[in-house]
Amino acid sequence: MSKNGTIVNEWENLTALSNRRLNVHNMYTPLKIHWSIDRITIVGTLKENIYYHTQNDVLILNFEQLMRVNEGNGYLKVVGNNGWQLIDQHEENIAYIEISKWQEGKGRIDFNPNKINEFLAGSMKNFIHDIFLDPHFSRADIACDMIGVPDEFITQYRVVDPVSFKPIYGRSGKLETAYWGSRASERQIRLYNKKLEQETKRKIVPKEIETWWRLELQLRRGKATDWYDMVQESLDSFTSPNYFPPDIKVNDRVMILGLMADHNMWGQLERRMKYKLRNILKEVSQNDELTNHLRETFAESAEDLKIELDTWLLGLDVTEGGDK
Repeated sequence: MSKNGTIVNEWENLTALSNRRLNVHNMYTPLKIHWSIDRITIVGTLKENIYYHTQNDVLILNFEQLMRVNEGNGYLKVVGNNGWQLIDQHEENIAYIEISKWQEGKGRIDFNPNKINEFLAGSMKNFIHDIFLDPHFSRADIACDMIGVPDEFITQYRVVDPVSFKPIYGRSGKLETAYWGSRASERQIRLYNKKLEQETKRKIVPKEIETWWRLELQLRRGKATDWYDMVQESLDSFTSPNYFPPDIKVNDRVMILGLMADHNMWGQLERRMKYKLRNILKEVSQNDELTNHLRETFAESAEDLKIELDTWLLGLDVTEGGDK
């Protein structure tokens, strides 16, 4: 990223997106879709002896000593009593590293692989290998960037699972961000206006991008390992409620639209009705054009995503379902 905040590297990735044409209610719109790993957390047992090479010698240090030696080098900042923040030359956060407060001998590192790749991808992978005995994922965020989908079209989409729903609207009254599921749950889904977010951060968005939304799955613990199935399952629940097949009864349509307007009403339905309406929405999702584009591009990208996740653990395959 350049010093003036231009999103050069991110834009270079987005120019290579899958190009498709989406028929949005008889209006053809250029559509670009790109899947990526947006955030990774790796945890493991910290090695007791880490070999640290200096100009004149090789030191044998534990993890905390290794961090202390590198404090104040311009890239490593102390955070609290047991954490360190890795920053780039513009003081932008690259990674967070800490010794676990609750599990003796354990540590974790949390980072955005897209930013790491610009900074020290190769050395970070070696670093993870050098400090952990049994590294594994505790979190993986899978992101899908959608460019060229009209705002008024994408904002009508919902995740139709009966989980908590938190929409955030701007001053104009338009949807800017939507959350499904709690932040602490094993799966949280977020849909947000990425173009607006970048502009708010005063980053320069290329003029070619008229609309840019991101669908993001935050997966924790076992769900991070089972990322492939989690993405497919989530897409099965992602749909617009405003385009129903003609065979769906009017009463069912009215109830579904009411649930979309007030997501909390899912919890007030009796089990049989909840099951019936959810199945209808799942059926709608199977015929939803945008969702099907997401499914197709995910299938095309899944192997690359799997390889990227595996290489962070230096070839240790922990991504169940990625070969399906």
